[in-house]
Amino acid sequence: MPALTELADWLRARLGEVTAVRPGPAEVHRLALALDPADLPPHLEADALFLHRHFRLGAAFPALGVLACHDGFDDTLTTGENRTLAARLGWTALRTVRSERAKGLSARPPQENWPELLAALEKEFGGHEAVLEPREPAVSRLAVMNAMRPDLLSAVAAQGVQVYVTGQLRPGAISAARQLGMGVVALGHRRSEVWGLRRLADELETAFPGLACTVYPGA
Repeated sequence: MPALTELADWLRARLGEVTAVRPGPAEVHRLALALDPADLPPHLEADALFLHRHFRLGAAFPALGVLACHDGFDDTLTTGENRTLAARLGWTALRTVRSERAKGLSARPPQENWPELLAALEKEFGGHEAVLEPREPAVSRLAVMNAMRPDLLSAVAAQGVQVYVTGQLRPGAISAARQLGMGVVALGHRRSEVWGLRRLADELETAFPGLACTVYPGA
């Protein structure tokens, strides 16, 4: 079974950063994962805890080792440069997209029209928060981005993107999307984070055979 330091090293390599909040037992057999301390039950059957946001943990769960990661998790496992999502949905021709205070990627989806692409995203994430239909149903390229601003929409449109996937629909960018004829899928900030947490748990169990990961809230 891995030590907490081994888990920290793996997470640092995977996510680009990790904060060791609290030391724990010599070996970790059971790892709990949550977005926030408020998502956790009063009692945890675990040796260690991974949190996306640990700021309100306080003195809770004093016997557990605690690791946390915020920006690196968002960048790689939510609506940032999420290559795990691209692999799961069969996206190809990936290109990194970076701008001031924004990260993401553009890609070619196997679905060639809006209804099929929307259905694939809904199946993967279990729903969405809001959508804007594109002017034309044909889709040859999409972008997944961790922000939604008019300048970002224009930048990816210039690269041939017809559908913009993000966490939340920003009212200030809706008119720009409509002017560009771009479709938008707002997955929901928390929905995309829960998706990322579940994928991280899967990867950890693969990397450390015998490690049992439990995600809170559950499926």
